[in-house]
Amino acid sequence: MFTLFTFIILALSPEELLSKVDSVAIFPHSIGVMEETIITTTGKKRTFKIKFYTKNGMDKQLMVYIFPPQVRGNSFLIIGDNVWAYFPETGRIRKIASHAKKQKMMGSDFTYEDMTMGTYKKKFKPVNLNEEKDIYVLTLIPKENVKISYGKLVLRVDKKTYVPLVVDFYRKGEDKPYKTLIQEDIKIVDYIPTPMHVVMRNNETGSETEIRTIRIDYKTKVEDDLFSPKRLREVSEE
Repeated sequence: MFTLFTFIILALSPEELLSKVDSVAIFPHSIGVMEETIITTTGKKRTFKIKFYTKNGMDKQLMVYIFPPQVRGNSFLIIGDNVWAYFPETGRIRKIASHAKKQKMMGSDFTYEDMTMGTYKKKFKPVNLNEEKDIYVLTLIPKENVKISYGKLVLRVDKKTYVPLVVDFYRKGEDKPYKTLIQEDIKIVDYIPTPMHVVMRNNETGSETEIRTIRIDYKTKVEDDLFSPKRLREVSEE
């Protein structure tokens, strides 16, 4: 007499994996401080300190620059695909036009378009999934009728946390990644896997932007009325 053990491997579909990746990035709210360092093609560095608030994952974002003094009060509000900016020297709140969203945000390697991407499923669909030892390799292409600069994204997803550790951004018709996002130093904060160190690298120019999360809190409630263009001036002066 013998016992037969049957092992069933439940493979994820590309759609299921994409849902898991997005679910990690969907949390009710957060508040924190990050340090952003821009490294230019000549090796020159510029460092900023930014206070941030988010709501509904990254669907609503508010960023207020608090250091250095010459940019203190510069603020950006993102709601879905819309971006507003406030600069104390002009005293004006302006909405970023659609044609300007490919521009760099404050000279970084992140464009306004990058910042409004939201969850991947919002604008992309999965077309291929491969598996390595500790990594899923997921390829995404834009959904029909979605206007975006990228023709393809390739995500290298950690099997334990479902956090994309590397994301390659391809322009339409190109076979080499234009930019690469690296997410590392993953810490569990309030039960949420959180990349504490993020780098966006421009593979063509050699410039890169590094973000280190100094502090993040997922428990403190962030009120909806904070995310209002009318409040940008007020928030930037706090």
